[in-house]
Amino acid sequence: MGLRYRAGVCALALMAGSAALQLEPTVIRDLVVGNDGHRIAVGAVKVPLWSAAFAQGTESFALENVSFSFGGARYEAKRIEVSGAASTKADIEALFSGSSSEPLADRLARVRAKQILIPEVKLTQQAHGGTVTVTYSNVTLGDIVNGKIASTTVEAMAMDEKGPEVDLVGSFGRASISDFDLPAFARLYETRAASTSDPMALIHGPFSIEKTELRAAKEQIGFKIARISGRDFMARPTLDSWTGTSALLERLGDKTDLSDAEQKQLMTSIADLLGAFNIASAEATGIEFTVPKKDKSKQPSVAGRIERIAYTGANGSDAANVRMDGFAVSDQDMHIKFGGISLTDFSFEQTLNGLRALQDKSLDNLDQADMRTLIPTLGTLRISDVDIDGPSEDEEGGKPGRIVVTAKGLELTADKPVNGIPTNIRYETRDIAMTLPSGGSDKLIADLLGPGFQKLTSSFLLEATWSESTNEILLKQVSGETKGLGRFSLTGVIGGANKDLFSTDEATAAAALIGLKAKSANLVVEDNGVFDRYLAETARKQKTKTESLRKLYADAVPLVLSAMIGNSEQTSTLARAIASFIAKPGKLTIEATPKNPSGFGFMDVALAPKPADAIQKLNIKATVE
Repeated sequence: MGLRYRAGVCALALMAGSAALQLEPTVIRDLVVGNDGHRIAVGAVKVPLWSAAFAQGTESFALENVSFSFGGARYEAKRIEVSGAASTKADIEALFSGSSSEPLADRLARVRAKQILIPEVKLTQQAHGGTVTVTYSNVTLGDIVNGKIASTTVEAMAMDEKGPEVDLVGSFGRASISDFDLPAFARLYETRAASTSDPMALIHGPFSIEKTELRAAKEQIGFKIARISGRDFMARPTLDSWTGTSALLERLGDKTDLSDAEQKQLMTSIADLLGAFNIASAEATGIEFTVPKKDKSKQPSVAGRIERIAYTGANGSDAANVRMDGFAVSDQDMHIKFGGISLTDFSFEQTLNGLRALQDKSLDNLDQADMRTLIPTLGTLRISDVDIDGPSEDEEGGKPGRIVVTAKGLELTADKPVNGIPTNIRYETRDIAMTLPSGGSDKLIADLLGPGFQKLTSSFLLEATWSESTNEILLKQVSGETKGLGRFSLTGVIGGANKDLFSTDEATAAAALIGLKAKSANLVVEDNGVFDRYLAETARKQKTKTESLRKLYADAVPLVLSAMIGNSEQTSTLARAIASFIAKPGKLTIEATPKNPSGFGFMDVALAPKPADAIQKLNIKATVE
């Protein structure tokens, strides 16, 4: 009996001890820490009984009923579990000290722990007259060294935004962030920048969010993103700290009537904030959206999809760029598709600098010079593989017509600005095709194209640049082509284009514009059978022979040109070439250069008593092949 009794007592003691080890005595209660910009409240700090009994330090502890106010947002967590804490007891106490004058960022920089688990975090923030609530589930922070978190994961998130103008709900799948620098992030909110040129700090590295879904209940707009990812978010404090800037934007953003001082303050703060962060790259894939019809009809909603949107931030001399692939939107009546849309080498740096330089000017009193400083650099916009098919207001055969347009590509470059005006321009459209109707006003075009052509397919190119070293505008090419009709090409050089042409003073710019002088021009026109088809169709309608009509047109050319620009050697040269082109269409080339080495300008035309006098100031060559 003695042995059994002693064994039973030992067993009960072992069970009691094991249970006791699971208990967490409270070592701190009702802790509140706060200063300018943030506030922390902790209901209780608990440690395992084993640690409390044997004074083994603070390697593991738990925080209960935690709230954290920072930058206008409030975070709440019922429990936060910390394990593998390597910070000293003094560092932990300093982190939660209400009397410490040390910046929060510096205290966070001494936090070291193996892992932090938060079953649930609730974020509440007031915005636009409403409330935004975000709930984070199963948050895990791993390998925290000096406040830098090697890995952060959130298993799921839910969002709910309620307000007078919005009713938005959302859900998010697993999210992760690597190399999150918590002290650097805290400094954004509690530190004021010395200047807008302060260096940026790396806040975090790669990040990703899976399965984003948003729905606006009132508008019945749905939105999904399969995956969002990116890397290297960098930022610096603003002049008034992110806390101060956020408060200002919230206070002034909803006001409808701003004073001049408030307008200046708002614009300066926006410019400061927009220039205070950058991201190396970000992309979203598998984007889907639905939008109901505005007329609230029973027709299906407009549905759309974007395969991918990608952004690469500016880095040193490399400008930012953004690209969208696989855009498509459709309903039962129409569809619009773009293979790709990209914007490269764009920059808002000039716009931000312009906003900062407005000084005390009101937005209502900006002059042209001020407005020009706000123009961003466009860079190059490219659109490829366009396909549009939609209803037309016109009818064909008693039925609603269709607008069908396709394009292989469109491109616009506008960069190298001087006082906001781009000095390098390139605009190109490649193979824009429109389906021809079976009748109506466009029948003439169909007849000119001839049998076998169901679409009018055209291309166009404009390319020009300004040379500061020579004060010239180089018209590299203005050309157009319509398949089945023909093409033209114009090149040339315009002199006298000094920097005054881009002056913000209107009188100075106008004088410079009048002072421009053409130095050379070369025009090429190529026929692709369209003139012969035109003569044949016109002869049929006039019930005459094609060759008779051709001879009539050729003979009339000298008379028409003489009536328009007078009799001169140049007129005769043009007349002979055009008459030969009509007789045998092919390739007509016209070259013009001024006799005066300084060029041929506006004043040469304005001061000429008659057109012939102006034309005589040019050397003109014309050939036909």
